[in-house]
Amino acid sequence: MPQDNSEPYLKKHILVCTDPDSCGPQGGVAVREALKKELRSRGLRKLYRDGTCSCMGLCRQGVNSVIWPEGIYLSGLTVADVPRLVDFLEGKGPPLKDLEARAEEKIALKRAE
Repeated sequence: MPQDNSEPYLKKHILVCTDPDSCGPQGGVAVREALKKELRSRGLRKLYRDGTCSCMGLCRQGVNSVIWPEGIYLSGLTVADVPRLVDFLEGKGPPLKDLEARAEEKIALKRAE
């Protein structure tokens, strides 16, 4: 039987920093677990996958994350942000401009070092 290859294997991969020396103590593990739970509860984990990563070098105040393949960096992510993150991933919610802006500020500081 031929396979339907019209859909990508994964639409997006969301990496959450859970590094024990950076975002982990700031709630990174809890954010990742909440994301996994939210994706499962909506039946989306086959197309949108959560994952962990080590430090992204943006460790000032809050959990950092990146959405691939777009390369959208988020900073200051909390468990409370997870439902709107998943809404955004599904195309049902607005961009996460506040979290993106925080990440952009941190990236600008890193580039200036």
